[in-house]
Amino acid sequence: MYKILFVDEVEADIRRFQRYVHKKDTDKQFDVIIKKPIESLDEFIKNILIENVDAIIADYQLSEYMPSITYTGVELIEKVLNKKPNFPCFVMTSHDDQAVATSSDVNIVYIKGVMSKEDNVKITFLERIRSQIDHYQTKIKNYQDELNQIIAHSKKKNLTAEQEERLLYLDDFIEKSIDKKSKIPKQLKSKSTLNDLHKLIENTDILLKEMVSNDDD
Repeated sequence: MYKILFVDEVEADIRRFQRYVHKKDTDKQFDVIIKKPIESLDEFIKNILIENVDAIIADYQLSEYMPSITYTGVELIEKVLNKKPNFPCFVMTSHDDQAVATSSDVNIVYIKGVMSKEDNVKITFLERIRSQIDHYQTKIKNYQDELNQIIAHSKKKNLTAEQEERLLYLDDFIEKSIDKKSKIPKQLKSKSTLNDLHKLIENTDILLKEMVSNDDD
Protein backbone atom coordinates (compact mmCIF):
# COMPACT_ATOMS: atom_id res chain seq x y z
CA MET A 1 0.00 0.00 0.00
CA TYR A 2 1.29 3.44 -0.96
CA LYS A 3 0.36 6.30 1.34
CA ILE A 4 0.35 9.61 -0.54
CA LEU A 5 -0.42 13.11 0.67
CA PHE A 6 -2.30 15.66 -1.44
CA VAL A 7 -2.05 19.32 -0.38
CA ASP A 8 -4.56 21.86 -1.70
CA GLU A 9 -6.97 24.44 -0.37
CA VAL A 10 -9.59 24.14 -3.11
CA GLU A 11 -12.30 21.56 -2.41
CA ALA A 12 -13.08 21.02 -6.09
CA ASP A 13 -9.44 20.23 -6.88
CA ILE A 14 -9.20 17.92 -3.88
CA ARG A 15 -12.22 15.95 -5.05
CA ARG A 16 -10.86 15.85 -8.60
CA PHE A 17 -7.59 14.32 -7.41
CA GLN A 18 -9.46 11.79 -5.27
CA ARG A 19 -11.62 10.79 -8.24
CA TYR A 20 -8.53 10.50 -10.42
CA VAL A 21 -6.77 8.14 -8.01
CA HIS A 22 -9.94 6.12 -7.49
CA LYS A 23 -10.29 5.65 -11.25
CA LYS A 24 -6.65 4.85 -12.02
CA ASP A 25 -5.85 2.80 -8.93
CA THR A 26 -7.41 -0.42 -10.20
CA ASP A 27 -5.32 -2.54 -7.82
CA LYS A 28 -6.29 -0.40 -4.83
CA GLN A 29 -2.70 0.20 -3.81
CA PHE A 30 -2.99 3.89 -2.91
CA ASP A 31 -4.23 5.51 0.28
CA VAL A 32 -4.76 9.26 -0.22
CA ILE A 33 -4.33 11.63 2.73
CA ILE A 34 -5.65 15.17 2.32
CA LYS A 35 -4.24 18.24 4.07
CA LYS A 36 -5.07 21.90 3.63
CA PRO A 37 -2.22 24.37 4.20
CA ILE A 38 -1.89 26.29 7.45
CA GLU A 39 -0.32 29.71 7.99
CA SER A 40 2.94 28.51 9.53
CA LEU A 41 5.02 26.66 6.93
CA ASP A 42 7.35 25.21 9.57
CA GLU A 43 4.42 23.88 11.58
CA PHE A 44 2.83 22.47 8.43
CA ILE A 45 6.06 20.64 7.55
CA LYS A 46 6.03 19.04 11.00
CA ASN A 47 2.42 17.95 10.51
CA ILE A 48 3.28 16.44 7.13
CA LEU A 49 6.32 14.49 8.33
CA ILE A 50 4.34 13.00 11.21
CA GLU A 51 2.03 11.35 8.66
CA ASN A 52 4.94 9.23 7.40
CA VAL A 53 3.68 9.25 3.81
CA ASP A 54 5.43 7.76 0.76
CA ALA A 55 4.98 10.78 -1.53
CA ILE A 56 3.67 14.35 -1.46
CA ILE A 57 1.67 16.06 -4.19
CA ALA A 58 1.04 19.78 -3.63
CA ASP A 59 -0.85 22.40 -5.59
CA TYR A 60 1.36 25.31 -6.64
CA GLN A 61 -1.02 28.15 -5.77
CA LEU A 62 -2.07 27.54 -2.16
CA SER A 63 -3.36 31.03 -1.39
CA GLU A 64 -6.08 31.34 -4.04
CA TYR A 65 -8.86 30.65 -1.52
CA MET A 66 -6.72 31.15 1.59
CA PRO A 67 -5.07 34.61 1.40
CA SER A 68 -3.38 34.05 4.76
CA ILE A 69 -1.08 31.45 3.17
CA THR A 70 2.17 33.17 2.19
CA TYR A 71 4.02 30.22 0.62
CA THR A 72 3.58 28.26 -2.61
CA GLY A 73 3.56 24.54 -3.25
CA VAL A 74 7.10 24.85 -4.60
CA GLU A 75 8.31 26.44 -1.36
CA LEU A 76 6.55 23.73 0.62
CA ILE A 77 8.07 20.91 -1.42
CA GLU A 78 11.58 22.37 -1.40
CA LYS A 79 11.48 22.68 2.38
CA VAL A 80 10.43 19.02 2.59
CA LEU A 81 13.33 18.08 0.31
CA ASN A 82 15.76 20.01 2.51
CA LYS A 83 14.79 17.67 5.33
CA LYS A 84 14.36 14.49 3.23
CA PRO A 85 16.62 14.59 0.14
CA ASN A 86 15.25 12.89 -3.00
CA PHE A 87 11.86 12.26 -1.37
CA PRO A 88 9.11 11.66 -3.98
CA CYS A 89 7.47 15.09 -4.42
CA PHE A 90 5.28 16.62 -7.10
CA VAL A 91 3.86 20.10 -7.70
CA MET A 92 0.59 20.35 -9.63
CA THR A 93 -0.20 23.65 -11.34
CA SER A 94 -2.15 25.52 -13.98
CA HIS A 95 0.64 28.12 -13.96
CA ASP A 96 3.59 26.03 -15.11
CA ASP A 97 5.61 29.06 -16.19
CA GLN A 98 5.51 30.52 -12.67
CA ALA A 99 6.11 27.18 -10.96
CA VAL A 100 9.05 26.29 -13.20
CA ALA A 101 10.57 29.74 -12.77
CA THR A 102 10.53 29.49 -8.97
CA SER A 103 11.52 25.82 -8.65
CA SER A 104 15.11 24.63 -8.38
CA ASP A 105 14.01 21.33 -9.98
CA VAL A 106 11.67 21.63 -12.98
CA ASN A 107 11.13 17.87 -12.98
CA ILE A 108 8.83 18.06 -9.95
CA VAL A 109 6.37 20.39 -11.73
CA TYR A 110 3.36 18.89 -13.54
CA ILE A 111 0.45 20.52 -15.35
CA LYS A 112 -2.90 19.64 -13.80
CA GLY A 113 -4.16 18.64 -17.23
CA VAL A 114 -1.83 15.64 -17.15
CA MET A 115 -4.49 13.80 -15.15
CA SER A 116 -7.21 14.30 -17.77
CA LYS A 117 -5.16 13.63 -20.93
CA GLU A 118 -3.88 10.11 -20.42
CA ASP A 119 -5.77 8.15 -23.07
CA ASN A 120 -2.70 7.50 -25.22
CA VAL A 121 0.14 7.93 -22.74
CA LYS A 122 2.53 5.08 -21.93
CA ILE A 123 2.72 5.93 -18.23
CA THR A 124 0.07 7.72 -16.19
CA PHE A 125 0.74 10.34 -13.53
CA LEU A 126 -0.24 7.86 -10.84
CA GLU A 127 2.25 5.34 -12.25
CA ARG A 128 4.92 8.06 -12.14
CA ILE A 129 4.17 8.56 -8.46
CA ARG A 130 4.44 4.81 -7.81
CA SER A 131 7.68 4.60 -9.79
CA GLN A 132 9.25 7.49 -7.85
CA ILE A 133 8.28 5.85 -4.56
CA ASP A 134 9.72 2.48 -5.63
CA HIS A 135 13.00 4.07 -6.79
CA TYR A 136 13.32 6.02 -3.55
CA GLN A 137 12.66 3.02 -1.34
CA THR A 138 15.10 0.90 -3.35
CA LYS A 139 17.75 3.61 -2.97
CA ILE A 140 17.28 3.64 0.81
CA LYS A 141 17.60 -0.15 0.97
CA ASN A 142 20.74 -0.11 -1.18
CA TYR A 143 22.25 2.62 0.98
CA GLN A 144 21.43 0.67 4.14
CA ASP A 145 23.11 -2.42 2.70
CA GLU A 146 26.18 -0.41 1.68
CA LEU A 147 26.36 1.24 5.11
CA ASN A 148 26.21 -2.13 6.87
CA GLN A 149 28.97 -3.44 4.61
CA ILE A 150 31.26 -0.51 5.43
CA ILE A 151 30.57 -0.86 9.17
CA ALA A 152 31.34 -4.59 8.98
CA HIS A 153 34.54 -3.84 7.05
CA SER A 154 35.59 -1.27 9.70
CA LYS A 155 35.61 -4.02 12.35
CA LYS A 156 38.29 -5.92 10.42
CA LYS A 157 40.32 -3.13 8.86
CA ASN A 158 40.77 0.62 9.17
CA LEU A 159 38.70 2.60 6.72
CA THR A 160 40.24 4.83 4.09
CA ALA A 161 39.39 8.53 4.04
CA GLU A 162 37.04 7.93 1.11
CA GLN A 163 35.27 5.13 2.97
CA GLU A 164 34.84 7.28 6.07
CA GLU A 165 33.42 10.11 3.99
CA ARG A 166 31.02 7.70 2.29
CA LEU A 167 30.06 6.23 5.67
CA LEU A 168 29.02 9.61 7.04
CA TYR A 169 27.14 10.50 3.85
CA LEU A 170 25.15 7.26 3.84
CA ASP A 171 24.35 7.54 7.52
CA ASP A 172 23.18 11.14 7.17
CA PHE A 173 21.00 10.29 4.16
CA ILE A 174 19.37 7.33 5.90
CA GLU A 175 18.80 9.31 9.10
CA LYS A 176 16.98 12.04 7.17
CA SER A 177 15.08 9.63 4.95
CA ILE A 178 13.55 7.33 7.53
CA ASP A 179 13.84 9.36 10.74
CA LYS A 180 16.03 6.80 12.47
CA LYS A 181 18.99 7.45 14.71
CA SER A 182 22.48 6.95 13.39
CA LYS A 183 23.48 3.35 12.69
CA ILE A 184 27.18 4.14 12.95
CA PRO A 185 28.76 2.86 16.18
CA LYS A 186 29.63 5.84 18.41
CA GLN A 187 33.34 5.10 18.45
CA LEU A 188 33.47 4.83 14.65
CA LYS A 189 31.57 8.07 14.12
CA SER A 190 33.81 9.84 16.61
CA LYS A 191 36.85 8.58 14.75
CA SER A 192 35.53 9.85 11.44
CA THR A 193 34.68 13.22 12.96
CA LEU A 194 38.14 13.43 14.49
CA ASN A 195 39.75 12.68 11.14
CA ASP A 196 37.67 15.45 9.54
CA LEU A 197 38.87 17.82 12.27
CA HIS A 198 42.49 16.84 11.66
CA LYS A 199 42.05 17.53 7.94
CA LEU A 200 40.56 20.94 8.72
CA ILE A 201 43.44 21.81 11.06
CA GLU A 202 45.99 20.63 8.51
CA ASN A 203 44.42 22.70 5.74
CA THR A 204 44.25 25.74 8.03
CA ASP A 205 47.96 25.39 8.91
CA ILE A 206 48.86 25.24 5.22
CA LEU A 207 46.78 28.33 4.50
CA LEU A 208 48.39 30.27 7.37
CA LYS A 209 51.89 29.33 6.21
CA GLU A 210 51.06 30.52 2.70
CA MET A 211 49.75 33.81 4.10
CA VAL A 212 52.93 34.35 6.16
CA SER A 213 55.07 33.52 3.14
CA ASN A 214 53.21 36.05 1.00
CA ASP A 215 53.64 38.71 3.69
CA ASP A 216 57.41 38.10 3.76
CA ASP A 217 57.57 38.58 0.01
